[in-house]
Amino acid sequence: MRVLVLGGTRFVGRGIVARLAAAGHEVRCVHRGTRSHDDLPATHLLVRDRRELPVHRDAIAAFAPDAVVDVSNSGGEDAETALEAIPDAARLVAISSCDTYRAFASLHGGRQTDALPLTETSPVREPGDGPQWGNLDVEARYLARGGTVLRLGAVYGQGDYQRRFDFVLRRVRAGRARIPVGSGTFLFSHVDVADVAEAVRLVITDRGAGVEGGEWSARVEGQVFNVAESATWPYRARAERVLAAAGSAAALVQVDDERLPADLAITGTLSQHLLVSSAKLREVVGWRDGDAEAALAKAVEWYQQHPPEPEDADFSADDAALA
Repeated sequence: MRVLVLGGTRFVGRGIVARLAAAGHEVRCVHRGTRSHDDLPATHLLVRDRRELPVHRDAIAAFAPDAVVDVSNSGGEDAETALEAIPDAARLVAISSCDTYRAFASLHGGRQTDALPLTETSPVREPGDGPQWGNLDVEARYLARGGTVLRLGAVYGQGDYQRRFDFVLRRVRAGRARIPVGSGTFLFSHVDVADVAEAVRLVITDRGAGVEGGEWSARVEGQVFNVAESATWPYRARAERVLAAAGSAAALVQVDDERLPADLAITGTLSQHLLVSSAKLREVVGWRDGDAEAALAKAVEWYQQHPPEPEDADFSADDAALA
């Protein structure tokens, strides 16, 4: 297949490009050229601004993509602009986030509103309820065109600019022997970037039973799927595994929530768990996440080899919490 990836040079997009190319698909990335891309197994179309995409409609049509994966949209207007430039026959996949669910807004508001696990039918945010409303606008545009929406859990792994595990690893790098934590019971579904890329591959190649030729399976057309790990460690258990993968003997010391440093608040007692089910994706296209222990260890290795610059060396809040 020929696959056009909108925004394929950073983290999730980069992982998708690598996985599709490894599976033998011809990939073209559309991006602004602001990040290194010489190592990507793809051809490139540089577009300074997404609003210019319709200007490149002929070049995109000449590539004749069988599928388009939109990773870099930020709102409904971005989605509309992209859809203007994409041939009608192309299969469409929009990358979204589980942050669109009401439960995520409830957590930030100190409320508890939703049954678990969160499924594709769980309530979503109301208009104006946090920045992730823009993702719902994107989803609406793509679903109206028969596209597929993938709502991702907290993505981690190679290229993760949010550095999901640095709440522990920055302390490991600083040689801290004791790390303050809260109760550590919070459940927050994560997903390895490699498993996200595999989900994309399965969706764009799905034909379903009895479907011939290049037709896109009705099983995925116009559908929303969660993409998240099958089993979720509570946050203290996740921290323990990160420490073990980093080869650290640091001790996790439980303290009262009000004493926790800001970046360790996630280990405290929170109002709403964010446990997400990807059962629909497993049933429809046969997606399976990989070995969670191995994925975490691989991610920790990458994080440790790519520390943020500059490194945050202020641990006064830790010292106060542990005093």
